[in-house]
Amino acid sequence: MSASARRPQPPVAKAKPLRAASFFAGIGGFDLGLERAGLEVVFQCEVDPYCQRVLRKHWPKVKLHGDICSLSPEEVPEAEVWCGGWPCQDLSHANHERRGLKGSRSALFYRLVELASARRPRWLILENVTGLFSAESGTALEAVVDSLEEVGYLGGWFAIDAEQLGVPQHRERVFFVASHQSTSAIEVILDCCGLRGNPAPRRSSRKKGASDAASGAGGHHPLVVQRRGGFGYTSPSHICPTLRAQTGGHQGGHTDRPILCSEVFDLGRVRASDGLPGRMDGRRGRFLGNAIVPAAAQWIAEKILEHDGKSLEIPEGAGTLFEVK
Repeated sequence: MSASARRPQPPVAKAKPLRAASFFAGIGGFDLGLERAGLEVVFQCEVDPYCQRVLRKHWPKVKLHGDICSLSPEEVPEAEVWCGGWPCQDLSHANHERRGLKGSRSALFYRLVELASARRPRWLILENVTGLFSAESGTALEAVVDSLEEVGYLGGWFAIDAEQLGVPQHRERVFFVASHQSTSAIEVILDCCGLRGNPAPRRSSRKKGASDAASGAGGHHPLVVQRRGGFGYTSPSHICPTLRAQTGGHQGGHTDRPILCSEVFDLGRVRASDGLPGRMDGRRGRFLGNAIVPAAAQWIAEKILEHDGKSLEIPEGAGTLFEVK
């Protein structure tokens, strides 16, 4: 054996993980997904006191700021990735007023853009409800795209249902992925085509009435009843409706717990099948309804790690932010 072969080799230095700053962090759906992909969360911004308690419990060493309106750019630690699902209340179909980005809550998007313009993180991952497509007669989406382009971010957007990520729940959201002065994000957007998959075949278009639904209540497959200002019947399915986040426009209250017809409600069974904690209540259900699916953040982050630093040639005259069909 040669002397060079016997000589101990220096350890290979591990690459430092990309750092992430989370805005409108909620209970940490984005943060959890990014960590699962290997990113390090170094900053969180969340105004709600209950959500702050959740964040401090799970990320006790991460710097936490409250109101984004009182946040200065210098207070945000160095981070290559910024993420955030800005407030959706003024964009959601559940709000009959729907002032769009002119509303006081959803307009906080512009505050995030101001901060990003000052600090220029390498990547932005943003999320909101698909009501953004139609808000303000469709101009809200254009305003988001224009605002990102004006401060130097290139990329695109796509809508994805949680079901397509392997999560047994219908929760369609729109994600924006953009990179600063780089076309790297476009590679991520192109990869999303493989994620979308083939939609499930549609069933009969005839809508079942309450009498049709109720007729199955005594069978082997009890119906799931949900309340939204009243009671309604839905056919049993392995894919559940999205968890709802209550808004002020709804009266009569919600229940975040399914009621099984012809059976005694069994919280233990629900916990086992859906992963819900035993302390589930309306408040916790509301923040779960507001949270993004961590699997979505994880998938996007993994693609960012794959394409970080790469660039794509774009023909002259082509748009910089575009929809993936």
